[in-house]
Amino acid sequence: MGRPPKERKVEKLPPVTHYKPAGVPLRDLEEITLNIEEMEAIRLADIELLDQAAAAERMGVSRPTFHRILNKAHQKIAAALWQGYALRVDGGNFRVAHRCQTSLRHFVCQTCGHKWTLPHGTGQRCHDLICPACQSATVIRDED
Repeated sequence: MGRPPKERKVEKLPPVTHYKPAGVPLRDLEEITLNIEEMEAIRLADIELLDQAAAAERMGVSRPTFHRILNKAHQKIAAALWQGYALRVDGGNFRVAHRCQTSLRHFVCQTCGHKWTLPHGTGQRCHDLICPACQSATVIRDED
C-alpha cells in the first residue's frame, strides 16, 4: 500500500467550476472531474507561463510530481474537448496557500455543521458555495 498523497498548495481557487459543450443540457452529458490541484497546475504552467521547476515550488511538490499532475490535467481536458464531455472542477487534496492568510472568510454548513475558510478574492460568493462535506447548498458566513 502506498503512502497517502501530500496536500498541494493552491494559491487561487478557480472562478468557474463547470464547462460543457454549448447547446447540450448538462444532465445529458458524461462528466470528467478535474481536481483543484490539476486546475492550479494548468493555471501556473499555461496561464502564468511558469517553467515546471518554478510551478512545482509554488505548489510545494517536486518537479516530477508537478509534471504528473500537469499531464493528467492536460489528458482530462483533451478528453473532455474531444469526446464532448462536461468538465467539472472539484475535489482533490489541497490547501489554499493564500498570500494574505489574515484575510479569510469563515463558512458553516447549516445541514451538517461543517466549518471551513476561504480567502477573500476568490470570486466565490456565499450563496454560490456548496458544503465540501455534504454537498448541501445551505451555507452561511460564520462570524466566529
